[in-house]
Amino acid sequence: MEKEFSIKDVVAIRSFREESAELAGVETKLAALSELEVETIVNMVDKMLYKNANHAVKSLVAENMELIMDLIRAVKAETKQEFAGPRAKGNALTLVDLTADVFTNVWGASATSYETEHTSTGAKDYIGTSASAESVGEEEGIIILGFVDRVANPTVNKVLLTKNGDPYPYQTLVWDANDDFPLAALPEPFIMTPETNFYIQAYVFRTGICKMKPIGFKVLQGKNILSL
Repeated sequence: MEKEFSIKDVVAIRSFREESAELAGVETKLAALSELEVETIVNMVDKMLYKNANHAVKSLVAENMELIMDLIRAVKAETKQEFAGPRAKGNALTLVDLTADVFTNVWGASATSYETEHTSTGAKDYIGTSASAESVGEEEGIIILGFVDRVANPTVNKVLLTKNGDPYPYQTLVWDANDDFPLAALPEPFIMTPETNFYIQAYVFRTGICKMKPIGFKVLQGKNILSL
């Protein structure tokens, strides 16, 4: 892709019909999306990335837009509500970035920041814990495409997702530091469909400051972001 590009320039605007398809390894009902809804999704993602993402992050998101659409369709199948994006109110659907406060626990503590200092190595709770898993509601969904770490030397080299009590094979993080800051794409994105419990553990292979943030989005209803 060109060094400077817009998500709008690389993602086709088209409608999606209702269907059942595999999503995150499970046969899932996916609702229809109109061309207007798809255009709203693409425009919203483009604006969300404009100020906060470098070329590598934009490229990763662009490559996975169809998966993002499928997650939105899975949530819409539960809510029967349109994707309204920035104008979402009530039960209409929208997206938010995966800031730390989207989750209950980050690095084993109340989620206020992704920044921590690792003083020892080994497996550690990253998002949620085995004793207190993160809960995705009936009208919600989460997708994680990879991670960025705004430090010179990332401290994590593996992540393991446990979803609904079942651990998935760990994924090795290969950090690419060719752009502004290190980025590691997940070989298989983590997708949490409605009514899912999950937690993510990270393997810390060296000590130091860590600012590892997931690249992805949460799908939710507009009424849930109308208060601070």
